[in-house]
Amino acid sequence: HMEYLCWEAVVSTQSTGSHCRAQESNSITNTDSKVLVQVAFKKVPNKTQHPLRLTLKHSMNKKDLSVCLITKDPQRYYKDLVKAQGIDVARVIGIGKFKKKFKELESKRILCESHDVFLVDERVIPIVPRWFGKYFYKKGKAPIKVNLKKKELKAEIETATRSYMMSNLGNGSSISIPCGRVSHDNEQLSDNVHAALKELCSQVNPGWKNIKAVYIKSDSSVSLPVYTSVSSTSYKID
Repeated sequence: HMEYLCWEAVVSTQSTGSHCRAQESNSITNTDSKVLVQVAFKKVPNKTQHPLRLTLKHSMNKKDLSVCLITKDPQRYYKDLVKAQGIDVARVIGIGKFKKKFKELESKRILCESHDVFLVDERVIPIVPRWFGKYFYKKGKAPIKVNLKKKELKAEIETATRSYMMSNLGNGSSISIPCGRVSHDNEQLSDNVHAALKELCSQVNPGWKNIKAVYIKSDSSVSLPVYTSVSSTSYKID
């Protein structure tokens, strides 16, 4: 079953990738637009207490990434930790300093424009959204949780930069998950589609049983079907 779905995803993303790139080459703006996986559920999933982190195999971000890490206090401890492990982070900000220094919208705007990705210590991420404000979310730079207690911290940071935080689960019967860009080749898109669906199904019960259909689209293309359930059975969401 999973092998068949993966094969369907490969075929569809190859078509989507070619279609998107053909459209993109004729675009006036010629921007590297996102490719989205759209998932339709048979029944609306339960809302999660916290956003889910879905990790892609291939990053959607550029290679020379500027990462800002927001940590639990004390800030100095985590600055030293990151430096000692040779982790490439542009800036480390303790939550206490963040609250004091970035109260005003203009200071938040400058911070947002200064970095590509914002990673947040999972111990403080529940309080971060109200301090971030709407500007970061509008710019597609929602905070991504990271576990700073991990022994392999460098690997955890790298994994987090390839991740997407899904916060709208349970708000409706469908969701859209960014899974790549039109500049990705077909294999990379296929890998990311597979990774996104696999993680979604492993974290949201009852997995594939509750998925009605899956589509792939870019910002400028129509939705292309990848999978449609042949069963109309509705499942109880525990």
